[in-house]
Amino acid sequence: MELPSALEPVKSHIEAKYPLLYLLTWEEARVCGHLMLLTTELKPPRLMYFWSVTEGYSGQAEGQPVAMNDPLAAIDYAIETTESALFVLKDFHPYLRDDHRVIRRLRDAYQALQGTGKTLILLGPILSVPTELEKEITVLDYPLPDFLEANQILVDVVEAEQPGALTQLDARQSEALVRVFLGLTADEIAAVARKVISRRKSFSVNAMEEVIEEKRNILRKSEILEFIINKVRIRQVGGLKNFKRWAKLRANGFTKEAREFGLPVPKGVLITGISGCGKSLVIQALADLWHLPLLRLDMGRVFSGFAGTPEESLRRAILTVEAVAPAVLWIDEIEMGVSVFSDSIQSGSTSRIFASFLTWMQEKKAPVFIAATANDIDRLPPEFIRKGRFDEVFFVDLPKSEERAEIVRIHLEKRGKRASDVSIEGLVKSTEGYTGAEIEQAIITALFEAFGQSREMEINDIYRALGNMVPLSVTMKEQITKQKRWADNRAVRAN
Repeated sequence: MELPSALEPVKSHIEAKYPLLYLLTWEEARVCGHLMLLTTELKPPRLMYFWSVTEGYSGQAEGQPVAMNDPLAAIDYAIETTESALFVLKDFHPYLRDDHRVIRRLRDAYQALQGTGKTLILLGPILSVPTELEKEITVLDYPLPDFLEANQILVDVVEAEQPGALTQLDARQSEALVRVFLGLTADEIAAVARKVISRRKSFSVNAMEEVIEEKRNILRKSEILEFIINKVRIRQVGGLKNFKRWAKLRANGFTKEAREFGLPVPKGVLITGISGCGKSLVIQALADLWHLPLLRLDMGRVFSGFAGTPEESLRRAILTVEAVAPAVLWIDEIEMGVSVFSDSIQSGSTSRIFASFLTWMQEKKAPVFIAATANDIDRLPPEFIRKGRFDEVFFVDLPKSEERAEIVRIHLEKRGKRASDVSIEGLVKSTEGYTGAEIEQAIITALFEAFGQSREMEINDIYRALGNMVPLSVTMKEQITKQKRWADNRAVRAN
């Protein structure tokens, strides 16, 4: 029997007779089912016992001791049983926070189970390893379903609910559909599939948008990770030719052909520069150009602790992103999150979180491309922006004349106005020193002015809107000058 790939690290640790394992997962039922498959594949085979505080031991346990819902008794039973077995203790983390007797007994179990073929497995969604057990417990993140497993879950659900519902899709469409489900738990995949079938009675190409929306709603519950339904195209970004060329050269960087050619997987890009000049927009366009899913991580909420402990929030986010990979992970205004870290640098816990994130950036195996933006580069520590974390650091400056002409055309056409009806040359001169966002806002203000008077917009409406606006290049002149000086020999110009 071929075991799920997620089980391989667990299998190797058990066969090596590790006495204490900690499996981090939301998916208790899925992992317990996988472990049951594993028992017969191990050499020698193992018995399997499950324990919870509500039900005590279940499975193949016999002669259960009194007070089996007592965590100490559960550990004692594992120590005293003579058979080679796996003992899965569900949701054991509360006892590792403040029960010194349980902590002490687990240290005893570590010694007693050495080399016996018995393994205690702590199973739950929250990591809680006291200092006393850091060297005894081996922590393993149990990954979310990969492509093969997600595909099997989808097929099983469809065949049970609506046989033949997948027949409308060809091979390419079927693959695209399964990839949309990646990043969800097995139960979430099944639930979303059933919901779509109940509404549509079949899976068509149009059903993918519904799946994407359901996935977006599920990920939103994490409060730190958002699945972006991306509709920004590279042609909708004015200027930034150097960055666009760089991005287009790497459009096929995640393919097997790129690996065979000797190319490394693209790691990431840091885009800094003047606010309102298209940093966030161009990241969305990059994800579309590369045909990769886009997820946005709120680092401020991670380090603030509003969405749970920073360690747990970041671990869950990374696990989800890696399940979706290849993907683009967008971290907007990353200096905001890092500054929270800097403000609490004295915290050993916070320091460890930041260090582990930097290590993941450097050593991640999953094809996750990190696309970060920063308005104030001075707030980022040097170790964050050094080579190896990012493939390149770009600086986005105020748009040049040619870029402003492109920006004006894009925003006029976006709102159903023909650029040929307006003197682009005059607007290009009048918008010198304006950001792309300010140019867009001037056009919107001009449209409101014309709409309010029940007439077509005129070029003078745009001039008036520009005249009433104080551009960022004036209000933040000193800061912008400082940013440009920083970029002179530290970043590649995106413009």
